[in-house]
Amino acid sequence: MPHRSSTAAATAPDLSACGLLGELPRRFLDGCDLGLLEPLRFVLPGDEDTLIAPPDQAPDRGPIAAALRRLNAGYGHAGATRLTEGLADPETLVVMTGQQCGLGAGPLFTLTKAAACALWAEELTRLGRPAVPLFWMASEDHDYAEVARACFPPVGPETLTLGEDPAPLRPVGNRPLGPAAEDLLDRVLDAAPNADYRRRIEDCRQHLRPDRCFAESFARLMVRFLGDRCPLLVDSQLPALKSASAPVLGRLIERRNDVDRALGRAAAELKRRHIRLPVRSKSGEAPLFLLDGGERRRVVWDENGGYRLRGGGSGTLEGLADTLNRDPEALSPGVLARPAVQDAVFGTALMILGPGELAYMTQARALYEALEVAAPAMTLRPQVLLLGARERRWLERIEAEGIDLANVLSRPDEVDRRLAARSDLGFIASARAKVDAALDDLGSGHGRIDPSLAGAWRKTGANLRRALDQFERRVVAAAARRETVLRGRIERLREHCLPNGHLQEREFTSLHCLARYGPELVHRLASIDLDPRRLQPLAMDATPPRDTATPSGQTA
Repeated sequence: MPHRSSTAAATAPDLSACGLLGELPRRFLDGCDLGLLEPLRFVLPGDEDTLIAPPDQAPDRGPIAAALRRLNAGYGHAGATRLTEGLADPETLVVMTGQQCGLGAGPLFTLTKAAACALWAEELTRLGRPAVPLFWMASEDHDYAEVARACFPPVGPETLTLGEDPAPLRPVGNRPLGPAAEDLLDRVLDAAPNADYRRRIEDCRQHLRPDRCFAESFARLMVRFLGDRCPLLVDSQLPALKSASAPVLGRLIERRNDVDRALGRAAAELKRRHIRLPVRSKSGEAPLFLLDGGERRRVVWDENGGYRLRGGGSGTLEGLADTLNRDPEALSPGVLARPAVQDAVFGTALMILGPGELAYMTQARALYEALEVAAPAMTLRPQVLLLGARERRWLERIEAEGIDLANVLSRPDEVDRRLAARSDLGFIASARAKVDAALDDLGSGHGRIDPSLAGAWRKTGANLRRALDQFERRVVAAAARRETVLRGRIERLREHCLPNGHLQEREFTSLHCLARYGPELVHRLASIDLDPRRLQPLAMDATPPRDTATPSGQTA
């Protein structure tokens, strides 16, 4: 895949080297332990030729394509007809990504995922392999705390929320935002740094009304932000999708013991390699949920051949199968079954996942063979960092002092060492060499006097070296403090890049980013490099020009 240059502001830091990727994504990017993903395949840009065509028994996507056309047209998606026509063609490859329906279109990485999905599909089509991008909106999820939060830096570093969950276990997608959304927007508007920011928030206010549901709010903002570059949006509660999912969910019920054993083997393999389980579940807990009184409850297989629901309620397998046939909207897959269900419906060729999602695929992979679903390829999403003109000035001055962006993103003690290295600290190494030599002399001397002192000497030597290490750290910190101005710039830039200790794209809400930078952000995302190994700085204007039309003719 051709390199897509996103910025010349800075060298893109290696995510693994900076400690910003989890253990499993690091291993997979290094080409290690890929067997933990089989039958799924991990690919990177440049591996397009390895993506397989839809299988001979590919699902008939015509009915779901028609339903998605109506759904997306209702969201105002200008590309709905074009994308659904492609989806209905059995020869078209499907590129899939997704996320929960977060407030204000969720964290920034939601937009990055969607942009990457569209770029992969465009590149495959350019290479003569027609592809269509889809975005799975996890509207059935009931993790209210996850979707009802947002970070708008003008208000402050704290995360804003819609308050306590008023209806735990109810799917969030069709729940209204409630009056707290209006109060939250008022706080954001009061803290708006300029007129453009305030106007862009006001322009989106209609999609954040108290009576607007999470899924609809999310979808309309995604379409508004991304225009006709927005992937086709798939609401996981769409009736046509639920009907199309029924056969694979039926197999999950029929083969419950095989599924349970397959998940157990995958978990055991991770434990054998001393890898922490990304998703914890007990034997007998199905990757399946049932709506009971409007609440989404996990199904647990009963040793007597029936099932019970976590939190109360039980039934027979025959009754569960009958519910699936009569009311497929009542059942939904859990996190470990959702990928296989999704891919059974769409015949997915490529999934674009975040680091956490990629990790839990080491367990979810078990369901593909158990449920006879063709396994797609997977790739890791790219990660971006927004740098306005002010932040780029900080970075340029820091780089002039020999400290790059990767240093800024590293641990604070590593930054201290870089700063301290600018001072003459050779005396520490010299003193340590002398102390080590003296300790060696003491170690060899006591043995000639009384060998039984060996244990006491090891403890004494360790204590002396530990004390020296502690003093060295204090000297390094003191030397670093002497660089007051430089340190201040580093700390300010680090807080911008890692707000609340997390990567910016995991904290900053998409609506804030679009309010600050306008359509320029979408244009930048449309040219990102799809290589997931490096964090990509995107050079943004701190005071962008007045909005121009987005590809859909709307303004952000």
